[in-house]
Amino acid sequence: MCEIRLARKGETAQQKEIWKLCFGDPDSYIDLYFTNRYKEDETVVLLHDGEIASMLTMIPVRTVFPNDRSLNTAMFYAIATHPKYQNRGFATQLMDYSNQFLRARKEELAVLVPANTQLFEYYRKQGYQDGLYIRETLFSREGADSLPVSKPFPCTILPITSEDYNRRRNSQLNGRFYISYPDENISYQKKLSQLSGADIYAVDIEDMQGCLAVERITSDKVLIKEILLPDDLLNTAVKQIVQQLTAKEYVLRTSPHIGQQLGGSIRPFGMIRVQSGIDTVIMPEDLGYLGVAFD
Repeated sequence: MCEIRLARKGETAQQKEIWKLCFGDPDSYIDLYFTNRYKEDETVVLLHDGEIASMLTMIPVRTVFPNDRSLNTAMFYAIATHPKYQNRGFATQLMDYSNQFLRARKEELAVLVPANTQLFEYYRKQGYQDGLYIRETLFSREGADSLPVSKPFPCTILPITSEDYNRRRNSQLNGRFYISYPDENISYQKKLSQLSGADIYAVDIEDMQGCLAVERITSDKVLIKEILLPDDLLNTAVKQIVQQLTAKEYVLRTSPHIGQQLGGSIRPFGMIRVQSGIDTVIMPEDLGYLGVAFD
């Protein structure tokens, strides 16, 4: 017999086990999440014969449109089913329950980041649509050094508070269709970045204030999870990044509206679902942006 409800105190050990089995993250990463980001009232669990079999987190965010209209949104995160209970439709039941829960709370939209490309089709069948994209580029230290710069402006990159990062992020994305985070979620990203040996940063070039979120994957590989700056200053920032964060290989993600000169490609990253009864139409060509995302 199955029961679906919000999580309760004393149930994190079972959830950590599911997380470990499904995602394979190290204990330090899992403990960081449950210590700094986990909340019972944002976590939905499915119990089978009294045992937690599946779980889902609903992270509050907002969807911001170019006209400054914004809608209450939940980002579904860490959707996982214990391996011995997989292929029984438990994740679908969890998502159906969570969408009903969100409608009751007047949450207009739900977004998520599929864990792999095969899952996009599964989520389309659950009512989600493409709509949130990133530009992703892979380059080497030598490739960054060879980027052309029309004028060598001084560039400063320093660690920053989550509040200042968020202010800069929203400023750089103003006038776009994007997902906005509360400060506490940027604070969690800062902890993730620091756990990896990096940080979130202010990027200052002349009077322009940009932002940069980095995780170090290995000593030789750096993931630039987000960099937001005017297009004409991006090369200058990348050249400074490789000076300060040394590696052999860099993966850079940014808004689909900038970074064409860096190469790479625009790809679907997040999916979005409009709750029933909400008068909002989202088109793929709107090129919405979901950065950071804790994937």
